[in-house]
Amino acid sequence: MQHQTLSGAGVLHTGIEVEDGFDFMSEEYRGFYNGERGTAFQAPLWMDTIHRRLVPALGATQRTVTVRNRKDGSLVAVLPMVMQRSAGISIMQPADFGICDYNSVVADPLRLAQLASDAEAKDALRQTMKGADLLMFRKVRSDGFNVSLLFDGMKASAGENAANAIEVGEDFEHWRNRVLRKKFTKELGRLQRQTERENGSYEHRLLTEESEIARAFEFLREAQGDRPHESLLGNPLYFDFYKDYAIAGARSGEAQTYASFIGGEIAAALFGPTGDGQFHAVLIGADMRRFEKISAGIQIIYRVVEMRFQEGFRTLDMGLGDSGYKSHFRPSVTPMRNFTLSRTPAGAVMAFVYHRSKPLKNLLKGFMPNVR
Repeated sequence: MQHQTLSGAGVLHTGIEVEDGFDFMSEEYRGFYNGERGTAFQAPLWMDTIHRRLVPALGATQRTVTVRNRKDGSLVAVLPMVMQRSAGISIMQPADFGICDYNSVVADPLRLAQLASDAEAKDALRQTMKGADLLMFRKVRSDGFNVSLLFDGMKASAGENAANAIEVGEDFEHWRNRVLRKKFTKELGRLQRQTERENGSYEHRLLTEESEIARAFEFLREAQGDRPHESLLGNPLYFDFYKDYAIAGARSGEAQTYASFIGGEIAAALFGPTGDGQFHAVLIGADMRRFEKISAGIQIIYRVVEMRFQEGFRTLDMGLGDSGYKSHFRPSVTPMRNFTLSRTPAGAVMAFVYHRSKPLKNLLKGFMPNVR
């Protein structure tokens, strides 16, 4: 393991390192991470699976940056970064690979504010970029910590897609009858009853058995096969990543997979990580050939919201994007931000392209896949 040891001696008395063998499943990180310090996309199992499966397969190298208390070595902050080389340009960025809805520095907000005011620590953080032409930190929630406070000179642009969240509140009936359109929920109820009459059963439930989860992912791959440009499940590397993570996450409690069954056959499936205590809808699919008229995809979202409300949860994250079906649920919208910091002329060119118009960004995707 190679370490680049740096120090910031200011208010935090910190040691800052690049730990290229950092273990996200270690007792240390599992004890440090929580939903206040990061999102579900920095949770231990999710990060560990990315680093074991995707980092080597996609030609990246781990560049996890840690900020530690120099007195006892305890973690103060973790930046789960990787280095990738595309079109001759070295890019340091969060371990994302197009599958994380949100990227963040894992730390207490107060500690991040202190770190941002420590000039020596910020200089040490900047040195962790050694060897990179460009630092990219994409898909940062606008209601989260502003990562540009840690790296002076960062350029920012608004994300193309906002985050959408269903917020039920404390009164489910009020949400169903007053927040949502009454006609919409009435129609869902009618379709539920009609389907049961015609098919014998229409149930929605959380999957816990490995075989059921694997079956649901086979269904998702087939259901999303009609829109290959929008789904990663056609790629065996990503399909195995998601399926195996979902199975392991079901055991640890870090992920959940739901399915709707009509007459014993899967009609819709919904998967998402839950490491921060909130369900994040990442993958959804419905059998549009057989069940288009009953809105099986919308139905499973509604039923999962209802089931989770009964378990004490009041929100459900619908993820990025402005898909028309999300509007039925009257979601709250959180803008996203993207940040870059260039260190070389080549990095500056790529950053310029990235922050400009969407056509230019689409051109960039030819050199750096899964840019969002």
